[in-house]
Amino acid sequence: MNSSLLSSRVLTVIVCCGIMVTLAGCGGGSSNVNAGSGDSGSGGGGSSSMPVSATLTSTPTMINAGQTATLSWTTTNASSATIDNGIGTVQTGSGSTTVTPTQTTTYTITATGANNQQATAQATVNVQPASLQSIQHVIFMLQENRSFDTYFGMLNPYRAANNYQTGDDGNTYMVDGIDDKLSTIINYDDEGQGFMLFKTKSSCLDDMTSAWLESYGDVNRYDFLVNRPILMDGFVHVAEGYAKSGSGDGEFTDLVGQRAMAYYDQGFLPYYYFMASQFAISDRWFSPVSSKSTPNRIATMTGGTTQGLVRDPFVDDRFTDQLSIETIFQELDQNNVSWKIYYSLTEGGCSDEDGDCGMGGHSNDYPVTTFEDFTYSHQYLYENPTHAPCTPPTISSQQAVGDPNNDFCIDINHIAPLDQYMTDVANNTLPSYAFIEAAYGVADEHPGSGQSILQGQQRVASLINALMQSPSWMSSVFFLSYDEPGGPYDHVPPVPNHSNDNTDASLGTIPDISTIAVNADSYWPCLPPMPGMPTLHCDLKSSDPGANPNDAPAKEGFAAQLGFRLPNMVISPYARRHYVSHVPMDHTAIIKFVENRFIGPNAHLTARDAAQPDLMNMFDFTRVPWATPPTPPPAPAPYACTPSDM
Repeated sequence: MNSSLLSSRVLTVIVCCGIMVTLAGCGGGSSNVNAGSGDSGSGGGGSSSMPVSATLTSTPTMINAGQTATLSWTTTNASSATIDNGIGTVQTGSGSTTVTPTQTTTYTITATGANNQQATAQATVNVQPASLQSIQHVIFMLQENRSFDTYFGMLNPYRAANNYQTGDDGNTYMVDGIDDKLSTIINYDDEGQGFMLFKTKSSCLDDMTSAWLESYGDVNRYDFLVNRPILMDGFVHVAEGYAKSGSGDGEFTDLVGQRAMAYYDQGFLPYYYFMASQFAISDRWFSPVSSKSTPNRIATMTGGTTQGLVRDPFVDDRFTDQLSIETIFQELDQNNVSWKIYYSLTEGGCSDEDGDCGMGGHSNDYPVTTFEDFTYSHQYLYENPTHAPCTPPTISSQQAVGDPNNDFCIDINHIAPLDQYMTDVANNTLPSYAFIEAAYGVADEHPGSGQSILQGQQRVASLINALMQSPSWMSSVFFLSYDEPGGPYDHVPPVPNHSNDNTDASLGTIPDISTIAVNADSYWPCLPPMPGMPTLHCDLKSSDPGANPNDAPAKEGFAAQLGFRLPNMVISPYARRHYVSHVPMDHTAIIKFVENRFIGPNAHLTARDAAQPDLMNMFDFTRVPWATPPTPPPAPAPYACTPSDM
């Protein structure tokens, strides 16, 4: 019988005194019903007990793999009831439960009454094959300031030692790392002392930077022209200068810049190494702007544009007004797609001095989020020092988050503390798009902030583990990366037509980044009309790359150079097992993924997110490799560390 016809019927089975009566009628969602058998009791004398009946329906009757359906039931005159396929005992009378079958499944309820009389009913949940539509929730988190090589450059030996190199397709996957380059790569400080790559002994290092000038200086110390030699020789030089200038977070113990050549492996990062080897990762994931954190976080939310700015608009440029650039959140609102930002800190607990704490000047309980840099955020979050009635959908901060001063208005359905993420995961109530803000200066893994990287790894592990162990798992993907590389060495030049200069041929043909290194819009880096007085679209200094008309950024705009590669992982039941992607991308590829999934294939904010890959190569919707997630090792507990012990 056609299941679509069958699904529109409800059959009620009544068993009384050994006689079975089946009543058919119209109803919604029941896909199949069968009768049980009654027992009239011993001796054939009959029974005066009341008849037992049961119904079972599914809403909806057809789902995509990874989605949930609700089973609803009623029983009459039953003392107990059970549903098979792992549900077990359920309450009598009426009730409901959610199920997430991976394949078409028929559920049977068995209701038992007096004298062991039984009635059964069935409902079938038809499961369509997994596809992009199986992903209902996209979670994106950016930690702080780590390059691919400093974290994942040593993945290949780990993967080989644990037999994590072979995918379900039988192919061997390796990253473009540094295990084969330890004896050949060297950077020199300004005094001529050379430093090679080395495994650090400390879980915390002095601060470093990947700001605009410094990122270009990493590629070539002093030459910013279009045809400049791509030397990758400036990392130690930049770290040395940064320490001697006294910039950044914390005190400096390394005044020669050696820390830029440090790397980690599974010794400090067992959780990250395990997860990055099980699930899909990319060794061609770059930051969108060749600069520091705030410009990259702005570009991530806007699909790739800062509208000409290369610095932090607020800490560096001293802007006091929010930016009017369109963001992914506005685009989602326009298309009725749910979203939420989960913040890890409030302003009273944020100690970062490099702009990550936001515009500043807010009350202690005010959320720290890059979204607040944009005028559009005012609909969901704003200061309210006069305690005027909040404009819906916002409510008072006292009501929303217990702010004793009641100093701001907030919509907690769109901007919520990180604890709410845990609740939403457990209750399967995540939004379509969730962005998780890092715990800046506390557990964001930023060098120089006095924190061990173990704190960040432990926090990230708690978020991912909660997802894997929740009913949200089968409908979610968790993208983890870092906002920008932060200053540690990486051997892959983020320069179009040169991104494979230092890549071993054994990895095969890898596309050049010129396919994604496109200008987001018509805004290019530029000098302000008045030197030293940044404008809304121009904040270059005279010493910056792009200030000279023959410099690469002056000739090619933001497309002249991306930010360096970043650690990353793609966590999902549908992520390919042991897979390494060599397809170039930056953070705006996640924006494109969200747009493709929830809006449409032609949706984009700028030319940059439009140019990104669709990331479908990262997923296997046929095998669903991680329907049962792996069991990772525990993330080590943080302990006191000192950068001088590197």
